[in-house]
Amino acid sequence: MHLRDAVRQIGAGQLITYGKDGLEASFVPLLISDDAGTITGHLAKANGQWKRVDPSVPALVAWVGPSAYVSPTYYPSKAESGRVVPTWNYTAVQANGTLILHDEDEWKRRHVEALTNFHEHRLPTPWSLEDAPRDFVDGKIGAIVGVEIRLTSLVGTWKLSQNRSRRDIDGVIAGLVAHGADRPDAWVAEAMVHANVVAPD
Repeated sequence: MHLRDAVRQIGAGQLITYGKDGLEASFVPLLISDDAGTITGHLAKANGQWKRVDPSVPALVAWVGPSAYVSPTYYPSKAESGRVVPTWNYTAVQANGTLILHDEDEWKRRHVEALTNFHEHRLPTPWSLEDAPRDFVDGKIGAIVGVEIRLTSLVGTWKLSQNRSRRDIDGVIAGLVAHGADRPDAWVAEAMVHANVVAPD
């Protein structure tokens, strides 16, 4: 599922809720279930968003992947017609759903373990909860509140030059890569390649 995979690749998103102080947002590392039906995360207890939230109002989560400015100079067609303008390439996903808060230590431990394992498994020497003293981990778990969102919708938007010709798409990829491999521009170029952007007929 493309949306689920995009969420997993981006990793963290903005958890947006409504409560007695109006709208609030927190940047949170999140996990999405295999069936893309549930999102789990956590907030620090010191972050009062969880206390003020109205659980009867659906929560919104927004993920924004790498994005980059696209210069008209990247398009080979610029030299032919001049009919080009700057734009912005990006990947974005949004989810809505019912928010459930968890303060059960067992739930929070399972969540933190799953979140840690998801990100650590790609490393040469993965870290796990067992690597830290139990009382230390217990203290950290006691300082968070678990967040579960049962999704009612999951939608995404890709703006990756798919409205351009094949030559212009290739020109944008080359232009973004030229900015350097350690910049978001190159990450957007990689997203264009992986998305296998198809030019219009």
